[in-house]
Amino acid sequence: MSKRRIFCDGFEMILLYDGNQKEETLSLKANEIARIQFEKFEERKMFFLKVPSEKIEIRPSKLNYSIVYTKSRAKELFDQYKVELTKFAQDNKVTFYNNL
Repeated sequence: MSKRRIFCDGFEMILLYDGNQKEETLSLKANEIARIQFEKFEERKMFFLKVPSEKIEIRPSKLNYSIVYTKSRAKELFDQYKVELTKFAQDNKVTFYNNL
C-alpha cells in the first residue's frame, strides 16, 4: 500500500513530496494555490519503454515550480486524489484543469 501524500481538509491542503535531498512537507491554504491540473503523459519504464500514464500537477503561487504526482507512484490512491482535488478546487474556487 502506498503512503498517502496529499491531504485535503476544507480550506487547506498538505502535500508531501520529494525535495532535493529529503521528503518535503508543504501546507497550503486555498488562496495560495495557483492551479490544479490533471494531464496525460508518457512515463518511462525500463529506460526505453514509454507507457501512457496520468499526472496530477499542483502549482502553488508561493513557489516557482509545480509539485507533480504520477499514477505509477500512487497507484492505489491516485483515483481518490483526483476525486478529492476536484472537490477541493470546486469548493474553494481554485483554477482547475482536467485534461484527461
